[in-house]
Amino acid sequence: MNYYETMYIVHPAIESGRLKDLILSVEKNMNSLGGKTCAINVWGKKKLAYAINKEKYGMYILFQFKNDGKSNKDFNLGLDHNANILAYLTTKIDENNVLNDLPDLDTQLGLSSSNNENDSKLQNQNTKTEETDNSTDEAQDVKSDAKSDDKIEQQEAE
Repeated sequence: MNYYETMYIVHPAIESGRLKDLILSVEKNMNSLGGKTCAINVWGKKKLAYAINKEKYGMYILFQFKNDGKSNKDFNLGLDHNANILAYLTTKIDENNVLNDLPDLDTQLGLSSSNNENDSKLQNQNTKTEETDNSTDEAQDVKSDAKSDDKIEQQEAE
C-alpha cells in the first residue's frame, strides 16, 4: 500500500460543525473504498491565490491516507461531486512525510469546550498585559510631552 495526501479547499461559509461533518464524510468515503486514514490537518481559512467559483477565501484541509491507489479515481470523483469542495489535489507521498502527533479534529476546529476555556483565559491575560503596557506607554508619552513643552517655553523666554 502507498501513502497519499489530498489537499482540498472547502467553501469558506461553512460553519465549524458542518465542516467537521464534511471532513468526516470525506474520511468515511476513503475508508469505504478500502483506504486507511493516517492524518487530518485543518489549516484554516486562507486567502486564495485566485478566485474559485467567485470565492476569494477557502478552508484548507490536508487529508493523508494509506491506499492501494486503485480507488483514488473514485475518491477524487466523490470530491468532484461535492459542491462544498472548491478544489482538491491528491499526490503520492513517502511514509516519512506522514504527519504524526496532530491534535484531534475537535481541537483543530475549536469545538472542544475545555480548550476554548483555556484559550479565553489566556486571551484575558494577554489583554490585561496589553492594557498595562499601553497605560505605561501613555504615561511616558505625557511625561515627554511635558518636558518638550517646558523646553519650548524656556526658549521663548530667552
